[in-house]
Amino acid sequence: MKKNIFLPVYLLYGEESFLKKYYLEEIQKKLTFNNSDIMNTDILEGKGISANQIIESAEILPFMAEKRLVIVKNSGLFTVGRKNDTEIICNFINKIPDTTCIVFVEDHVDKRNKLFKKINSMNCAVTLETPKESDLITWIKREFKKNNKDIDNKTSIYMLRIVGTSMENLSNEIKKLSSYAKDKNEINLKDIEDVCTKSLEAHIFDLLKAMGYKKIDKALEIYSNLIFLKEPPIRILTMITRQIRLILQVKYLYEQGFNAKQISTNLKQPFFVVNDCIKQSKLFTIKKLKMAMKDCLEIDIASKTGKIDPQIAIEMFLIKYSK
Repeated sequence: MKKNIFLPVYLLYGEESFLKKYYLEEIQKKLTFNNSDIMNTDILEGKGISANQIIESAEILPFMAEKRLVIVKNSGLFTVGRKNDTEIICNFINKIPDTTCIVFVEDHVDKRNKLFKKINSMNCAVTLETPKESDLITWIKREFKKNNKDIDNKTSIYMLRIVGTSMENLSNEIKKLSSYAKDKNEINLKDIEDVCTKSLEAHIFDLLKAMGYKKIDKALEIYSNLIFLKEPPIRILTMITRQIRLILQVKYLYEQGFNAKQISTNLKQPFFVVNDCIKQSKLFTIKKLKMAMKDCLEIDIASKTGKIDPQIAIEMFLIKYSK
């Protein structure tokens, strides 16, 4: 991209929407003069887009420009269910005109898919996952620097704990913090507490912590606030289950002699998350964590089959494990 050399096709995929958006915008800037060349850009989106529509768009010659850009978003061509269209596009890849660049942007891909294999073999498939903790910290500091603000490592880690690791959310919170602290040069912990919106993961962490310390009122308060914020009870239950499972995994490995760094690598979790789980794991026995996992599963099944009210069932669960 820096050399203005573009291949005929790209596939941007993965869980990190911020990076997919960033690299797509970088391609647009290079090929369509800061996204202003609408005559030479087509955006096709959804599984309703046929292979023939993509091909027709790709075969149109650019108007007073060297390149034409065709962006195809979440087409489903890289998963099961669109075999015929996938086959057609796969055969067309080698026939893409030199004047066209097709960029596929997908949330999900099946790496056994024929079209994925084809594009991947051309070194044109780019997976964009959430960066490692150390890379996120470097990025956070760099983003604040763009706004003439400094932030140290400790505060950056605290920001990750509060906001989560989604770069989209982090980017929004960095903008908010930079505006809030416009007369200051350095961002501190209090700024983050005052301004940043807590992620659901952060709330669930606080909830499990309250349960571990037998603070029933605090646990119910956090849960009530999440309900007030319109978080669906089943989603809250899913996050509670996920956190309990993670604490159980961390506790087991820690008791087997693994240190935090090794556990982080083993479970593919950020170091700060593992550190927090080690602290929380000391509040529960393995037996109790397994019981809680079993109860979560039973509540989930009973809720989805209409046997119980999930909101009330989760309240009873919190009371049971906060005693």
